[in-house]
Amino acid sequence: MKLITLTNTNINISELSALCQPQDAILLRQDAVFLCLRHDICWPVKQLYVLDIDVQVRKVSVPDNFSMINPERWVALTIAAKVNLLWPN
Repeated sequence: MKLITLTNTNINISELSALCQPQDAILLRQDAVFLCLRHDICWPVKQLYVLDIDVQVRKVSVPDNFSMINPERWVALTIAAKVNLLWPN
């Protein structure tokens, strides 16, 4: 599993999709949490996460297809991943 972390809203979903395999996961952090509100994005993976502290600070309502995780779960995901990518970097 690759863990792909997004930190801003400036993404190209086609390029992101090319990086992803079905077993991968995407984590939205910082301003990227706003991406979970976009209904026009067809996410290329089923494992979708948002960091709870970023959601709370930005007062975002998280849709059901995203799991809100705490920092401890984030660390566990990072350790479990074979590859960790900050995208785009």
